[in-house]
Amino acid sequence: DKMKKISVLLATNSDKAYQYLVPADFNIKKGMIVKAPFRSRELFGIIWDDSDEKIEKSKLKEIIDYYPQFIFSNDRIKFIKFMSNYNYSNLGKILKLFIPQSYLLEKKKPYLKYRFDEKNYEKIRKTSSRDRIKKVFINDKCFSLKEIVDETKVSRSVIRDLINKKCLAPSSFRGELDINFKNISKVDLNDHQKKSRDKINKSISDNKYNCFLIDGVTGSGKTEVYFEAVEKSLSKKKQSLILLPEISLTADLFKRIESRFGIKPVMWHSNLSKGKRKDIWQDIFTGDSKLIIGARSSLFLPFKNLGLIVVDEEHDITYKQQEGVIYNARDMAISLGFHEMATVVLVSATPSLETIYNINKGKYSKLSLPKRIGKAKLPLINFIDMRDEDYKNQEWISEALKGEIKKSLLNNEQALIFLNRRGYAPLTLCRKCGSRLECPKCDSYLVEHKYNLKLICHQCGFSIKSTKDCNSCNSKNSLIAYGPGVERVTEEIKSYFPNSRVESLSSDNSTKSNKILSDMKNGLVDILVGTQIISKGHHFPSLTCVGVIDADLGMANGDLRAAERTYQLLHQVAGRAGREDREGKAFLQTYFPNHPVIQSLIKGTRDEFIETELSIRKKNKLPPYGKLASIILSDKDEEKIISFCTVLKRNVPSVKDVSVLGPAPASITKVRGRLRYRFLVKANKNINIQKFLYLWTNNLKKPSSIRMSIDIDPYYFL
Repeated sequence: DKMKKISVLLATNSDKAYQYLVPADFNIKKGMIVKAPFRSRELFGIIWDDSDEKIEKSKLKEIIDYYPQFIFSNDRIKFIKFMSNYNYSNLGKILKLFIPQSYLLEKKKPYLKYRFDEKNYEKIRKTSSRDRIKKVFINDKCFSLKEIVDETKVSRSVIRDLINKKCLAPSSFRGELDINFKNISKVDLNDHQKKSRDKINKSISDNKYNCFLIDGVTGSGKTEVYFEAVEKSLSKKKQSLILLPEISLTADLFKRIESRFGIKPVMWHSNLSKGKRKDIWQDIFTGDSKLIIGARSSLFLPFKNLGLIVVDEEHDITYKQQEGVIYNARDMAISLGFHEMATVVLVSATPSLETIYNINKGKYSKLSLPKRIGKAKLPLINFIDMRDEDYKNQEWISEALKGEIKKSLLNNEQALIFLNRRGYAPLTLCRKCGSRLECPKCDSYLVEHKYNLKLICHQCGFSIKSTKDCNSCNSKNSLIAYGPGVERVTEEIKSYFPNSRVESLSSDNSTKSNKILSDMKNGLVDILVGTQIISKGHHFPSLTCVGVIDADLGMANGDLRAAERTYQLLHQVAGRAGREDREGKAFLQTYFPNHPVIQSLIKGTRDEFIETELSIRKKNKLPPYGKLASIILSDKDEEKIISFCTVLKRNVPSVKDVSVLGPAPASITKVRGRLRYRFLVKANKNINIQKFLYLWTNNLKKPSSIRMSIDIDPYYFL
């Protein structure tokens, strides 16, 4: 009997490990990557826990291929199991995130660099092109064939001839991966920065899992502190991962790292070529690549000895993955750190309430950087009360804001106009008194649906017919759908300031974004109009005036984090002003000047805002004091979906401390021809919400045309 049974978890949509045969003398290790036949396909997977299924050997297929050089560690396997349990997603789907493409496992081309051998060169005839090559190799440098051609413009045949004559000797040196600690250029840190650095570095030295938050105002030098941590991790020959919410931010950071450490970090993103991707993936597996920057998916790279994970802008909503496996990259990064015994550093000027809650509970440690570096001061923030402005149809910029932009331009300074609109249904409000239509059944606002001319609550499904008259102040025809677009506002700015260079940026035209952002930095743009994409980490030296057109928009909808997110976003946007020695000002156009968000921003009382917001969450048992999950169902056929929703509603298990709201049509009801309905599950903190979902949905027969997705800790309520 030359064969033995093993179990393999395949990177496919299944929770089950399948049994296969391998030669009995083969050295099997749990976690080893293998290729196996599955139905009519060949799939990758890893050797998994033994299964207790009793299947005849004659019915089993044999493994096609093995990759003994690629073995997932026990910690990685535990992390895969955690991700699957927590995010209510099956194991095979999670494994697919870790082995996304088969070409990553192919053999990579050897990467050769050459050094110059003086002794052998003495023995041969000198020519001018040979001498040109010799000149390049000062200070024991090593170059690849291509680099020698680029530097000397000598033909490849001359270089190959020198290789044959042993004047150029191959070296296995991978220069770009090794940091020369003598080359490191440091910045002097202030006392707050030093204190923070020392605490993080101690954790890295101790090889322990700890989670820190660097909580610093915009412009306080948070990046420099985590650079020190990266240096510490590198000096211990460990890997560091820096996560960013959006890949567009990496170019800036890349340059800063290069000048700080003298090496190019590895960037992991979706636009890499196959070859580059494969090299990076394998270099991380072998531990050769030590410093990696990337967005969400870089969490699933095959780290060998991770020492540090930095999550920059940890509060950012883009860390939430919305398609396929739904997960929050910040939370998964913390769990990865825990499983790999690595230090985790969260960084933000406006930390999320979840993070603050965990600090208050003693799970994470907080490190504060309360001052801007150098002469820069935090901007002054004011509001413009839109109820006092004359409302002109389809005009969005108030007279007061126009005056402020004009002042900046006269001083040769720049203005930034921000729109809060990404992904929000317009807010229905009264332009006379500012009031909004609320749902009588729950604490959410009604949103207008053009699709069936109703105002609908997205939490519980309550609806009324659309109306134009305000109940609060009895004004006729005063309700407006408040939600301007980038194009409209840009045109309006151009008509007021015809002699200024006006540019607009939104996620729709992000291909041009790098050029526009660098023009803005160099003072070539006078007024920049944009959405979320401009609120992050950019440094514009001459920007002094920031105007937010629709400060209220984020507070709409049945979104529990609306106030928190609006606060974070407006704070970040305002923080773009006054980065050098000029004073910055920010102006928020609002119909609700007394709203806690607007008041906290103006008074600069962040902690007060956080306390108020936490107490509201606590009272309503919302995260971080309770748990949420949403179920989104979609189908082309409305009747089918409504009848399945009725079946679901009938079968809700009665569990103490769990309530189910809905079904309600999603605020964006129709997507690519499919109608969407949602349920929201609210539970106490001590409830295992994943178990509840299993109890509820596992045995129900779902029509095959209906798609159902489950989102644990939802961030989008659209």
